[in-house]
Amino acid sequence: MTITQRGTWIDLLEASCVKASITCLDIIIDQAGSNAPLLPSVVSVQPSLTWYSLFTGLPEAGAEELAPLLVRVDLAQPLQRQWLKGLMHELQGRSQLLALASHWPFQALAEHLGRCLEARNGGYPGLLRYYDPRLFPLLFSHVLQADQQQPWLRPAVFWSWLDRDGIPQHFPGAPDTPESVAMLSPIELSDSQVDTLGCASDATLAMNNLRHALPGERSAEQHFQACYGAMLEATLAGLLLMPEREAFTLDKLRIA
Repeated sequence: MTITQRGTWIDLLEASCVKASITCLDIIIDQAGSNAPLLPSVVSVQPSLTWYSLFTGLPEAGAEELAPLLVRVDLAQPLQRQWLKGLMHELQGRSQLLALASHWPFQALAEHLGRCLEARNGGYPGLLRYYDPRLFPLLFSHVLQADQQQPWLRPAVFWSWLDRDGIPQHFPGAPDTPESVAMLSPIELSDSQVDTLGCASDATLAMNNLRHALPGERSAEQHFQACYGAMLEATLAGLLLMPEREAFTLDKLRIA
């Protein structure tokens, strides 16, 4: 991500917040993608940033160095805004930041987004890594049913992230009041939904393994979408082993 792109994203986020009469921006930081924890950077800022570990209350709560962090940045505070710019520079375009604007009080938002991590499949509990910007848009385009999307839409005026090409993306929410949202139960994902979500990691792996076969004129985001679409088709065709899934994807790429 270039300096121009970093500046453009911050400018777009700030303009969208002004339009919504919001002075603060909420950022979810995926610490797991860094070599070192990012929490020390968060707590070093003055005036202090308001933050919350989304693992709070979960069995993973002790893994503070890996926890996704919700941080509220007051854009009217120059040092906080500068910290956000510095964080973007430090991450060098890695997919670790998911932004949203919300009218909710911070604690209500934090607890709600923490509960959104909980998911079940066949009665077995797990974590839904919705805070990964590479997965977040797929939840709305391919994975979740309309009623299942509501926990992420109701707190947010908008969501925003950088795609694989470093281009800012914007997704509108459907803002409601915290009082109107009942206590969340863990979302239940079907086997089909889990398979659809899993195709994202398969597509990412195929992007690396089949790089020689990818058309050079396509961008990184276009490459991913082509591989992801092929992996979805491979699943429907009953291809389960990765070598045969990649062979199927390679055939699709050659045809495209």
